[in-house]
Amino acid sequence: MNKDKRNLSIRNTDTAVYKDSDFTDLSAQKTSYKGRSSKSSAASSGNKKSAGKVKKGFNKKKHIKFRVVFGVLAALLGVIAGVVCFAFWYKEYLLNKITYETKAPDASITIVNEKGETVLLNEVTQTTRFEYIQDEPIKNYLLIGIDSRSSYYNESGTGERSDVICVMSVDKKAGTIKLISVARDSYALFPGYENFYKINASMSWGGPDLLVETVESCLRINIDGYAYVNFSHMADIVDAVGGVYVDMTPGEVSVANDYIESMNPYAERIYNYGEDTWLNGIQAVAYARIRYVGNGDFERMERQIEVLRSILDQYMRLSATDKLAAMDDVLEAIVTDIDKNEIQKMAFEFLPSVKNLEMQYLQLPIEGCYNCGIYGDEWSERINWNAMVPYVQQFLYGRTMEFDEVPIPRYAPDLEDCDTDIPLEDLVH
Repeated sequence: MNKDKRNLSIRNTDTAVYKDSDFTDLSAQKTSYKGRSSKSSAASSGNKKSAGKVKKGFNKKKHIKFRVVFGVLAALLGVIAGVVCFAFWYKEYLLNKITYETKAPDASITIVNEKGETVLLNEVTQTTRFEYIQDEPIKNYLLIGIDSRSSYYNESGTGERSDVICVMSVDKKAGTIKLISVARDSYALFPGYENFYKINASMSWGGPDLLVETVESCLRINIDGYAYVNFSHMADIVDAVGGVYVDMTPGEVSVANDYIESMNPYAERIYNYGEDTWLNGIQAVAYARIRYVGNGDFERMERQIEVLRSILDQYMRLSATDKLAAMDDVLEAIVTDIDKNEIQKMAFEFLPSVKNLEMQYLQLPIEGCYNCGIYGDEWSERINWNAMVPYVQQFLYGRTMEFDEVPIPRYAPDLEDCDTDIPLEDLVH
């Protein structure tokens, strides 16, 4: 029993010694671990400081980059603003080259009647029972061409006669332009007059305002404004778009060259003919003046429309920059009572937005609805205007409606004798 106690005592002593040594070793391990922890803390602290320096450097670079990008954007915005301001300025510059004949709504417009009396135009204008057709997207403008060779023309456009009388109808919704040319020798009754005269004489006696009222009365349509161009400027317009292309015959070449000789002996003559004959400004004006080749005034009107069509076609083919350059010459030649904002929409919004401009042409009078010859002491065309009106309505608006009877001159055919069964599509070019 004592032996067992002794052995147990020894085991306990061994255990105690073992534990003491163990504590000693752990103490050393803790000291050693603490030392490593201190170094790790120091290293960690150092890394934080280093990371702080890197982060500050990164932010500085980022700030510099931001300033560079901001500066570039500011410069671009400045350039864009400058371009926009220049565009607005240049647009105003072009629009201001037009000669505007603006009138107040209540302005008193006077004409001189055949008795030599000065009368108010609104007091002699006929009041109709039926209203004219109205269609909001469609605007009708009267284009007038005058010849500067006459010394009788004054600054307002009045003078001897108007050589070109053309209704230009613009449908902004459909993107179309329709032209109606009226023969200048057509007999018509002017507002405030008792007798019939050639329609181009109304420009001479009452200016564009009387001509507008006369065309409205004869065709029973609204005219929303007029624009006239002197033939002396037409050559500049043609040159501005790079010339025009026409279908020229050998007989027309010789006559056109005679006109060129009278206008400018030093100008280049025409030597070519056939389809797509290219003409410069003065050559095109000479071509448009030809009257005594073919069917007289009717083919003359066709030549004028041909030149006008080619001008528009050539203009549409120009680049945006060249269009603006062409506008510089085109607008300078125009005298108009059309509102400036309306011209801006037409020249800078409608025309540039139309990719494939469709243009149709109707020539008046219609075959079978007029008589022509020398009546009295002058050549004239005696038209039954009542046969024309339904064709005009259908052509411009696609429908017809009742209208007040238009006075017709002596020697004009009766309505029942007129050929009004011709399909419109056979008359439209």
